[in-house]
Amino acid sequence: MNTEHNIEIAKNYLKAVGNRDVEAVAELMTEDATWWIIPGSKFSGDYKINNFLAEMPAFFALATGDLEFEILQVLAEDDQVAIVAKGNMPLKSGANYNSDYSFFFTFRDGKILSGREYLDGVLVNKIFGAPERS
Repeated sequence: MNTEHNIEIAKNYLKAVGNRDVEAVAELMTEDATWWIIPGSKFSGDYKINNFLAEMPAFFALATGDLEFEILQVLAEDDQVAIVAKGNMPLKSGANYNSDYSFFFTFRDGKILSGREYLDGVLVNKIFGAPERS
């Protein structure tokens, strides 16, 4: 697949997440996809696709509306796409989750093979609670 197609898939991923559409997210990813979220927040981890998709509904249940992404920058080369974005999601608690993101996607055969998500861990912990310590 070409770079422009991969950019479109990455943007569609953000739209699907924003719309809280787990099924659409799954359709954009390979069956063996992985997703990594930067350490330091309760959502951090290195997920296999099924575990990642299973975690999404609990996160979305905290919201009263969609997660709106404003894409600030897109860089792409070959099977790699990077997106810098701001996100905003109204929460049932009355707070707004306004975070900065950097997403790094790797593609295989027109689908997302892996993703790396960098977010504001301090904000996540303030809004959603800190991770439990073992």
